[in-house]
Amino acid sequence: MRKSLDLEFSNRPLQILSAFERDSLPGIIYVEARSQKQVSEACNGLVGIYPSRGVTLVPIDEMASLLLIKKQETTVNPGNWVRIKRGKYQGDLAQVVDITENGEEVGLKFIPRIDLNPKDEVAIDGKKRKKTGLAVSTGVRPPQRFFTYEEVVKVYGRKVISKRNQAYIFQNDTYKDGFIEKDFKLSAIVTENVNPTLDEITRFARGNHEGEGMENTVDLSLIAEASRKAAIAVLQPGDHVEVFEGEQAGVHGIVESINLDVVTVNPVGTFDLEGQKVQVPARSVRKRFKPGDHVKVMSGKNADESGLVVSVSGNIVTFLSDMSMQEVSWSCLAKLRHLTFLTS
Repeated sequence: MRKSLDLEFSNRPLQILSAFERDSLPGIIYVEARSQKQVSEACNGLVGIYPSRGVTLVPIDEMASLLLIKKQETTVNPGNWVRIKRGKYQGDLAQVVDITENGEEVGLKFIPRIDLNPKDEVAIDGKKRKKTGLAVSTGVRPPQRFFTYEEVVKVYGRKVISKRNQAYIFQNDTYKDGFIEKDFKLSAIVTENVNPTLDEITRFARGNHEGEGMENTVDLSLIAEASRKAAIAVLQPGDHVEVFEGEQAGVHGIVESINLDVVTVNPVGTFDLEGQKVQVPARSVRKRFKPGDHVKVMSGKNADESGLVVSVSGNIVTFLSDMSMQEVSWSCLAKLRHLTFLTS
């Protein structure tokens, strides 16, 4: 269209009406004109356009739809869960705190990743500079941990941290109640299919124990929903399970099917229930392990750690870790369901 404006008052003006492109159809330019010749003349000489590939007439029944713009509205409200798309916090769970008036940016709070073991920066003259509040990339993403003034001061010094009202300013970021609070564009966050895990929501709910006057704004129903999903996620038909609570407590058998949060079990070794099927809530079922099983921890402090079960005593499962070659024990009913069999 710029070329059309430039030649508008010349001896040979371009006889086109409009020109545009669609983001959803990359590599294609649409030119509105009364003939193919007029389109070819408009495209001739433009960088990146190859008229030799031919000009195709858009079918009449598709012309109107090309000019329709369907606005995709992303609804984000304070308290919603989102995930960060890129950068040091890629994939991390965050909670919406506020939204700008134009709706293009949102304020988020999430758990920081502060490097408490930074490497000294080496100057050009070969001398090492003292550790400062400036971040030095080490190629390894720091683990999530709540901001604690004493810990950060011990590593970086007091001069690089300032306090403003009830928040701390460090490395140009704002920290409040242990969380980092920062603005992001809507395009930089994931708002759909966030699916927070039980560990993530519980950690948000617990917050920073060292923060004073911290208010818990996490909906407990979300924790219950995440717990339900976590209980179902590790169960599959064919698993040997045991009911550990409710009227059927003590019954064990093979999972036949899973429907939403209800598990159907074929009891094994129970005379009274022989030939019958038992339906119990997924949250009341845990996998049944025996020495020699190779297992993997699905979440929690020892997440992704695998090993060989050496003993099972009541509610305690002990396995020999493949990584550390040390024994790891789980003594909580809720944590036992995070163990799953490893398949070869």
